Amino acid sequence: MNATSTHGHDTDRQHVMARGHAALRRGDIDTARTCFVALRAEGPDDPAALHGLACVALAAGRADLAISLAGQAVRRAPHGPFHEVLARALLARGHHMAAQAAIRAACLCQPDDVPVLLACAEIMETTGDTWAAVRAYGRAVSLSAPHDMRARTLHARFLWRRGQRDAAIQQMHHVVRRAPGEGVHVRELAEMLMAHHQREQAEDVLRAGLEHAPDDGAARSLLGALLFARGRMGPAADMLERAMAHDPQPETASNLGLARMALGDMSGARAAAIHETILTHAPPPDRETRARARFNLGVARLAQGKLGQGWALWDARLEFQPPHPSAGHLPRWDGGALPAGRKLLVHMQGQGLGDAVHFLRYVRLAARRVPVVLEVPSPLRRLAATLGQDMAHSVKIITRNINNNSDVAAQCDLFSLPHLLGADSVPSFMPYLGESPWQRPAARRGLLRIGLCHAGNAVYRFDARRSLPVDALLALKDIAGVEFISLRPPAEGKMDPSFVRHELLPDADLLDTARLIATLDLVISVDTLVAHLAGAIGCPVWLLCRFGGDWRWSTAFDLPAPTTGTSQPENGGQSTLRRPASRWYPTLRLFRQERLLPPQQAWTQVMATLSRTLNAWVAGQVPDIHP
Repeated sequence: MNATSTHGHDTDRQHVMARGHAALRRGDIDTARTCFVALRAEGPDDPAALHGLACVALAAGRADLAISLAGQAVRRAPHGPFHEVLARALLARGHHMAAQAAIRAACLCQPDDVPVLLACAEIMETTGDTWAAVRAYGRAVSLSAPHDMRARTLHARFLWRRGQRDAAIQQMHHVVRRAPGEGVHVRELAEMLMAHHQREQAEDVLRAGLEHAPDDGAARSLLGALLFARGRMGPAADMLERAMAHDPQPETASNLGLARMALGDMSGARAAAIHETILTHAPPPDRETRARARFNLGVARLAQGKLGQGWALWDARLEFQPPHPSAGHLPRWDGGALPAGRKLLVHMQGQGLGDAVHFLRYVRLAARRVPVVLEVPSPLRRLAATLGQDMAHSVKIITRNINNNSDVAAQCDLFSLPHLLGADSVPSFMPYLGESPWQRPAARRGLLRIGLCHAGNAVYRFDARRSLPVDALLALKDIAGVEFISLRPPAEGKMDPSFVRHELLPDADLLDTARLIATLDLVISVDTLVAHLAGAIGCPVWLLCRFGGDWRWSTAFDLPAPTTGTSQPENGGQSTLRRPASRWYPTLRLFRQERLLPPQQAWTQVMATLSRTLNAWVAGQVPDIHP
């Protein structure tokens, strides 16, 4: 073979080799294998061909074969660039010491090769040699070309994993400054900032990134989720709508549905359509996303008053919430009878105390079918023991799961009871908690006693919208003939208006709170535990609802308005003072925000209506407040 033909042959080999590695990079294993097999057919001992086939074997999950092929390549060319794939294959098979030795040999052969240094850092970190990983990352960053951000990106992730969050964020800032249009880097920096509780900075990063890449649907989706988390529902919904236009993904659709419901689309029409879109998405979403879509669709159906369908869909929450310990050894109850002498364990999972109080009514219905062991948190134990006695079977209260309780035959979640019991309508109401049903206090010569709860648990994601600032309550201060009693136990960090009295002790449980409510003429509360507790014992409640509030307070559950009486004009007359009552608690009246407004304006109209109605009630001008 003359020099010209030899040169041409070498060029052809290099071309085939390049084609093989390019195919590997894009995941085309079959094409890569074809290229390297052809090269090896020409030279069975060719280390480059053996190396290529080792890379194919490793990509195909055959680390054992990759070790054999890479080992042959290294033996034939000990100083060649073949040690890295051997190290990765050894690591995949769990041979950590051998993997470290192989990657060190790769670094000796290619001391200034950035990909090899990054492989060294990865392998050393995985095998526990953190300091070697630190050195390898540092050298890779220092040797990288100014436009190549791969080493800095991997280094930032390494720093993040080690808990060096500020350093990781600083490194990712550098990456984004050098490549502002790279959406992956922008989103990763934003996610780091969000996890580090720097939401404003995360929003700035995402908005800057969208200036360079306005069609980045994933960035718009993340920004929409961030705005949602910050309680800015209108902008969140707009951003998520735009994200869906660019890149319709199930998670984006799920967040959009939640934002629409938070904005007051409690008819559920648009929200339901969004979640139905997720469920028909092709390819199908992952199991958890599908379960969340079913759950959110269930919320929309419940808000529409379609309880049978809503409860079934709502049960999808069990697929993404941590299972209760009893679920591992007890079958789930199917709603039917149990063997003689056996009981049903009912437990709580993933909901708040207000939800628990609301759903305890269904324990009474379950106890008409089977004996019940009810597991509740400690603050609820004494109150739960007051559940009505008109049940065919017993209800035993416990505060922790008893795994070896031999008389328990099945288990279920408290919030699954409506579905398991086939409840397709709101059950007929009678007070079901407290030592006795609320009764109107005897006429007093002194002040009327009104319980007040203006704020809920601050960790709830919608708390900023459901709770009232203290300043918003000042209109109540000048109402004559009443005294306000706080229904929140005093605690550090809790602020109440100066005109509110405290009668609950700091260690009060829910039975103590129920006893206090029994002494009151009225309870005024935001959508939190207190409202459910007062409603459950039959006390009159005036509920202050945020716009687009919880599904329970949608108009689908309003009782029909009374037909007696004469309507009055809109200027504070009787028609504006009468408030809708709830099917869940007939003694509860709803004071709803009429539209979405900024936080500083959201409660203005509600508080004006509340003050006007309260003054009229004190004066005896609102006869239908207490049915």
